[in-house]
Amino acid sequence: MQRRSFICNRSAVQYNDLMREWISMYKFRGHERYAPLLTALLIQAFQAMSEELTRICGKEIPKPLWRPDALTYVPVSEERLAERGFNQAERLAAGLATAARIPGVDLLQRQINTGKQSFKSRAERFETMKHAFSIHPEGFELITKIWSDKGRPGSQISETHPHYIATSFRGMNHSHMPGSSNQINNADKSLQILLIDDIYTTGSTLDACGQVILAAANHAGIPVRLYTLTLARS
Repeated sequence: MQRRSFICNRSAVQYNDLMREWISMYKFRGHERYAPLLTALLIQAFQAMSEELTRICGKEIPKPLWRPDALTYVPVSEERLAERGFNQAERLAAGLATAARIPGVDLLQRQINTGKQSFKSRAERFETMKHAFSIHPEGFELITKIWSDKGRPGSQISETHPHYIATSFRGMNHSHMPGSSNQINNADKSLQILLIDDIYTTGSTLDACGQVILAAANHAGIPVRLYTLTLARS
């Protein structure tokens, strides 16, 4: 069996009846008022994840808190995007990128519409996702620049780049988030990428995205460590 592409996953909450209702209202009915709430939950989970990974790496990596070099998200198909009008994973990623001041990159694109996964078995999900994603060339250029600039004082990606994702949501307070620092990342000579999605079920979607990212990075000679963060876990 192929080794999973990501090191670990953390989810903000369990996918219980309440969360199912909230996510459904936002994802399928377009109720924008849920966006700040759901993004705030993801930000809290990210903070907990940072603290946990810092403790795990504590003997080798000093403070400040662990943070990825870049984050990205699971893309949806053109059909799904036209149907909903937005990609909820992209919105979540953009909110976190803005709050934590981490470069957000349009790194992946969806090649096929895999349809609804909720009615498929675990094996069917993994098989369906095998060829669902590909690397976005312009987004990967950004990743290459982030890698080449890693450890360079003051280096940063222009937020005007067309494949840099960052936006803020009305009513959110981001002042509690730590400032950007590469000290902990420089101790690890690899590029650390955080992949965002809304719901974790079997991990097949995240793994498929991760395999594509790792393959592209390996081809470019970039050592990547991939982590995943989701809003809810079913």
